[in-house]
Amino acid sequence: MFSSLVVLNGNRPGTSVALDPNIAMVTIGRHSSNDLQLDDDRASRTHARVVYRGERWHVEDCGSLNGTFVNSQLIGQSMLESGDLIRIADRLILYVDADERQVPTDRPTSLFRATTTYGPHEADATGRLVEQSVSESMSRMVRDSSVLSRLANLLQQHPDTETLIRAAIDALVEGIRADAVSFWIVAPDGRLRSAARSAEWASDHILASLAVEKKKAIFVAQATGTADAESRYAVGQALAVPLPGRRSILGAIQCHRANLADPFLRADLDFAVVVAHQAGLTLENLEHCVRLEAANDELRRRLAARTRLVGSSSAMQRVLDQVARVAPTNSTVLILGESGTGKELIARSLHDLSRNSGGPYVAVNCAAFSDSLLESELFGHEMGAFTGADRRYVGQFERANRGTIFLDEVGEMSLACQAKLLRVLEGHPFQRLGGQDSIHVDVRVISATHRNLPDLIAHKRFREDLYYRLRVIDIYVPPLRERGDDVVELAAQFLESYRLQLGRGPRRFSAEALAAIRAGSWPGNVRELKNAVERAIVLGQGEEVVTADLGLQVAPNACPATAEMLSLKEAERQHILRVLERCGGNKTQACRILGIGRATLYAKLNDGEPPTAE
Repeated sequence: MFSSLVVLNGNRPGTSVALDPNIAMVTIGRHSSNDLQLDDDRASRTHARVVYRGERWHVEDCGSLNGTFVNSQLIGQSMLESGDLIRIADRLILYVDADERQVPTDRPTSLFRATTTYGPHEADATGRLVEQSVSESMSRMVRDSSVLSRLANLLQQHPDTETLIRAAIDALVEGIRADAVSFWIVAPDGRLRSAARSAEWASDHILASLAVEKKKAIFVAQATGTADAESRYAVGQALAVPLPGRRSILGAIQCHRANLADPFLRADLDFAVVVAHQAGLTLENLEHCVRLEAANDELRRRLAARTRLVGSSSAMQRVLDQVARVAPTNSTVLILGESGTGKELIARSLHDLSRNSGGPYVAVNCAAFSDSLLESELFGHEMGAFTGADRRYVGQFERANRGTIFLDEVGEMSLACQAKLLRVLEGHPFQRLGGQDSIHVDVRVISATHRNLPDLIAHKRFREDLYYRLRVIDIYVPPLRERGDDVVELAAQFLESYRLQLGRGPRRFSAEALAAIRAGSWPGNVRELKNAVERAIVLGQGEEVVTADLGLQVAPNACPATAEMLSLKEAERQHILRVLERCGGNKTQACRILGIGRATLYAKLNDGEPPTAE
C-alpha cells in the first residue's frame, strides 16, 4: 500500500494521488501537466512537488507566488508525517502514510464532505472563539454550569499543563458524553503533537488539523460509514475545536462518539467551544508564566554575577556575615567606608536578601543634586511648586514604596532636607513640594557615606538625631588595602568579565603584575582596581597582563624607606591608633575591625592600665 495525497476541498474533493517510491516525485499545481492538478487560480502552474528522499516523503515549494504551507507554517521544504495538511492557495491536501494502520484514503474526504465549520462571532471585539448560535443553547449551558465551574476551579487551583489538559478532557467526557477525547498541541515545527487522550483508539488528528488550519470549530453533521470500536478511526459523529491564544491557535481538541444512534448536538459543540476557550487561555498563561520565570531566573543569575560580593579575607567575611544577619530585618542601615569600596553593592545585597526583594530598589546619589533639587527628587513636587515645575513629579520615596531606597553620600544632604528625612524615618507622612496631600510610604532606608559624620555633627553640618536614626545598624566596608589577597581575587573576576565583554584581551596576569596589584595602595579602592583591569584588557597585547598595562602610578626615584625598629608592643599600639584614626575615633568600629573587645582596646592603648572614668 502506497502513501497518498488526498484533496479535501474544491470542485473535486476526494481526488487522490498514490505516492510510489519508485517514481520518487509528484508535482502539484494549476497546470494540467502536474500529477495533481488544482482548481485554484491562486496556485502557480507548478506550485510544489512531493519527493521521496531518505526513505521519507518531503514536500518542496517550487518558487510559487503565494507559497506552500504545511500545518499553517510557510515552508521551503518539509518532511511529511501522516495527517499533515498541505495548503496551496485555498486547497487543502492531506498526506496519508502507507502504514496499513492509517486511515483509509476515502475516509478523510467523506468525513470532510459531512462537516460544517463555525467561526468566531464577527461582532465579538475580543476575538474569542464563540459559535454564532450560543444564545440558542443557553438552557444547555445552564445545565452544564456545574461542570464548567468545576473545570474553572481546577484550572485555578492546579496551575500546571498536565492537570489543565486532564481537567479539560474530563470535562468534555462528562459534559458531552464523548467516547473519546484527544488533546493536540501545535509543536514548534507547526505539527500537531498528542498531549493526552481518553481512549487509545482516538489517535488520528484529521479534524484537529482542519480546526487549526481553518481556525474554526469543525462539526461532523452526519455519520459516515459504520462505527467499529476496534477500528483506529472508530467514529460516528465527531467534532473538533481549536484552542485559541491571543496571537495564534495553540492546538485543538477532538471529540468522537462511536454510537451512530446518539449523535452530537449543536449544544455539544457550544460546550466544547467554551471548554477550549478556557483551556487555551489558561495554557497560554501557563506558558507565559514559565517563560517569565525562566527570564526572571536568568536576570537574577546575571544580577548575582554582577553584584556578587567577592572576598575571602577576615575583614570581608565580617561584612558578609553582617549582611546575612541584617538583610532579613527591616532595620535602617548606615554603610560606612571610603569611596569606591562597594557600598552600593552592600546596599543592593541587603535589598536582594530582604523580605522586600520583590519590591522596587531605588538609589539616589545625594551629592548629585543641589539643596533645593534634592528635596524635590526625594519627596516630589506639584505643578507650579517652583519655577520650571510644569508638571507633577513623583519623588523617589514614593517610587520605592514597599521596597528599598538607598541614599548614597547622605552626608552631603542639607539641614532642611535632613529634617524632612528624619520625620519620614520616624513614621510621619510627608507632602510633595507645593502640595497638601499627606503621603505615607513603607520603605526601608539604607544610607551610605565616606564622610566622618561625628565630625560633621561637631561642626553643626549634620543632625545628631538623624545620625542615630540612620545608624540603627552600621556596616563598615574595609578599604581594599586592608583586605589582603581579596585584591587578586577581584582583579581575576574583572579580567574574566571584561574579556567576555570585549571578546579579546590577555587571559591572565603576569607574576610581576600580580605583585604590583598586591603592593598597590589603591586609594580609589575597588573602583580604581576595576578601571585598571579594564585598561589592561583594552591595551594589553599579549596573553598576560604586564605591570605597564595596569597604568599604576609609581613615584619617580622612589626607594623603600628604612623600616623603623619598633617593639612588637609599640607596633601594635601604632596600628590601633591608625585604625582609630580611620574610623574617626569611633571605638566600636575600631574594635570590630581589630577583632578585640573594648576593654582590651583601652588596655593596649594605656599600657595595660585600666581605662580612667570619662
